[in-house]
Amino acid sequence: MLKRHVEQVWTRLDELYANGTTFMSWGEIYHWYKVERISKTPWRDIKARWDELLEEKGEEPSDPYVAQVGGGISLFFARKPSRLSSLAK
Repeated sequence: MLKRHVEQVWTRLDELYANGTTFMSWGEIYHWYKVERISKTPWRDIKARWDELLEEKGEEPSDPYVAQVGGGISLFFARKPSRLSSLAK
């Protein structure tokens, strides 16, 4: 992985931590990891970097939610997740 791609992955993970959400397009993942098929390798790398970020921040390990959306994946991180319906009560 090129240094600038490493930085782009870290930027997305910082965004996830700071804002609670980020998006990674399929094209970016293919490009960053130089793969023809997205297997477990990119996901394991992203998860390892996420765990490292949480450790640096003194946070407990947490597994972000992921959702496949048009053109890629959205990741979601919340310390105290709740449902929309609970806000509507």
